[in-house]
Amino acid sequence: MLWVFVGQMMLMVALFVWNDCFPSWVNRIIMATVILFPLMVYLTVLAEPSVRQAWRSLLRDCYLFAVSIPPAIARLFSFATVVKLAQIVASLKPFPETKDDWIALILLPFKTCIVVTFPMIWVFGKIISYFQLYGRASWPSYELIFQCYLISLLALLVGALFQSIFCRAGRATTTSLFFFVGFALLLIGPLILSAIR
Repeated sequence: MLWVFVGQMMLMVALFVWNDCFPSWVNRIIMATVILFPLMVYLTVLAEPSVRQAWRSLLRDCYLFAVSIPPAIARLFSFATVVKLAQIVASLKPFPETKDDWIALILLPFKTCIVVTFPMIWVFGKIISYFQLYGRASWPSYELIFQCYLISLLALLVGALFQSIFCRAGRATTTSLFFFVGFALLLIGPLILSAIR
């Protein structure tokens, strides 16, 4: 099949490059060969039992997949699923109830900042480097982002201190891990930015 495809491409190239050199009847023969020869080869290959079996199996699998889609959608959007989702949403607490939960809620934006900062810089760096190829953008200063990052590190350190005093065991450890990961990223941040540029 690959050689048939290569031969077909070579005939097409010959037709487009040297069509002025050949008489019109030769061009018609080349065009007919380009159209009919691969078709005959494909039909010959399709006539083999193993290929027919593979196509039949593929079409059967596609049919079974298409038939299984409506019941899956009906099950996904069934009344029982909607009721279960409504019960889960109704059982959610709108506000934290304990000091532990309140401190965790306050620290959530700072943890998010630590996790998101460097991937966000990497994405923006890729976008800006794409536009720099065309001379339409200059490399931005990430000073404000790093100031927020440093404030987040400080907030996590203070939050870990408060959690070790007021919260149950384990919460301060998680916040401390976020702090240490953020500090390590801060140390290797210049290397990451130089790799982006």
